[in-house]
Amino acid sequence: MKKLLCMIAAILFLALVSSAMIGCSQTADTTSPEKAAERTSEKEDKEDKEPSDKEDKEPSDKEDKEPSDKEDKEPSEKEDKEPSEKEDEQLSGKSYAELLFDPSVVHTVDVTISDADWTDLKANPLGKTKYIASVFIDGESLENVSFSTKGDTSLKQVVKDTESDRYSFKINFGKIIKGQTYHGLNKLHLNSCYADATYMKDYISYEIFRRTGVAAPLISYVWLSVNGEPRGLYTAIEDVSEAFLDRTADGKGMLYKPEKSKYTNIYGEEVESDQGASLLYIDDNISSYPNIFDNAETKADDEDKLRVVSALKALSEGTDVSGVLYADEVIRYFAAHNFLMNFDSYNSSMLHNYYLYEGDGKLAMVPWDYNMAFGCFSDLPGLAKYVIDPTPLINMGIDSPLVEVQAEERPMWRWIAENDSARQLYHTAVDSLLSDHIESGECEELINALQEKLLPYVEKDPTAFYSVEEFNTGVQAMKQFLKLRAASVRAQLAGTLSADTGSQNPEDWVDASGLNLFLMGGQDMQ
Repeated sequence: MKKLLCMIAAILFLALVSSAMIGCSQTADTTSPEKAAERTSEKEDKEDKEPSDKEDKEPSDKEDKEPSDKEDKEPSEKEDKEPSEKEDEQLSGKSYAELLFDPSVVHTVDVTISDADWTDLKANPLGKTKYIASVFIDGESLENVSFSTKGDTSLKQVVKDTESDRYSFKINFGKIIKGQTYHGLNKLHLNSCYADATYMKDYISYEIFRRTGVAAPLISYVWLSVNGEPRGLYTAIEDVSEAFLDRTADGKGMLYKPEKSKYTNIYGEEVESDQGASLLYIDDNISSYPNIFDNAETKADDEDKLRVVSALKALSEGTDVSGVLYADEVIRYFAAHNFLMNFDSYNSSMLHNYYLYEGDGKLAMVPWDYNMAFGCFSDLPGLAKYVIDPTPLINMGIDSPLVEVQAEERPMWRWIAENDSARQLYHTAVDSLLSDHIESGECEELINALQEKLLPYVEKDPTAFYSVEEFNTGVQAMKQFLKLRAASVRAQLAGTLSADTGSQNPEDWVDASGLNLFLMGGQDMQ
């Protein structure tokens, strides 16, 4: 009996000791929410520290030069870790086209950048320095992206404006963390709608291209803020590079952005140089086309470049182009482009604002930058005279769409102008554009819907170039332009007005004297 009592006492003692140990263990592992948050905050401060001056202050010579050695390092283990569902909704299977470029809503883009870098960017916008930033797109976060100003003439004009710092921006999701994308999108443009009182010139232009059957960049509207400060209503535009190829060509082919260059000659004079930007054949040497190949948007080797040179040679010879051009695509491109009257482009001495696509040795053109469309570009002497009365401009012949250059200087257009069969296909494409999208009222309905959607954002835009009243009158001018231009082009197709400007009788012109083109916005109005 005594032995039994001793055993019971031992069991009770062990139970008490065990209970005490468990209690001590729970007390040691329990941290207050305040302490846990403090630890998390300390960790985030260490991980998200601002980059050094060396990393984010180096200006690029060109907008897309390779980052510095420090920026170009391999991603750290933290950068390489598997993203959570919240950080990367690619796991859901949705593409950037379905998300950011959903046209039914105005999206939000919030950029976070160090105060020092933001101050430096605004003080030196022409440097196009690439700063390390974070971006939240419709609430979804992407860390360590490249953020910079963008643009050429428009950027310089805003810099001159002492009352505005409303710059356009470019985000490169994968420049710092190699391979990082936003649901497949590698680069994004945020355009300030400079010289566009309607906020719609790019949007409507790209929509017309798409409905005409031409691959065009995706576009949507975003409400942009930087460090919590609203910057206003911007357009978000898909970059024409790898993601564009994935979406439109199954990732196949090459992309270039031909553009004329300028240099100073031995007499100190600034001289413009074509060197391939016009797509004129020069010779068989790759080095003769720096204004094409130095502006490659995709990695191109010599074999890729020689295919372009061979295509340009065949195009210049005026023989059968079926093997060197995506002929239908090029015809539809010019059908939309010439209707929209954008002369800050291939159609004039400006000689830029288009991309060249090459696939299997065949070429096509991709539209870009239409904020000067709808006849609003007047920086050339041949166009300035139309500011007061745009009637001659509205009636410009669809078969003679060039300004201050000749057809032989623009071979991509010349083969249409000089080939009866191609010109007839071009007229058919123009006719379809008119009947299906303009005369049907489809385009005006789209404009009206956009005006209603954008108005609340225009009303509260803190950095807007134009007032709400100017927005509304600009939209009306755009609709008036489309009706008048459509009426003139319809007359040209019907033969009651010549499609060649030089052969037109002014008495047959559609009267556009009541249209003020620059209500839509233009450089001269800034």
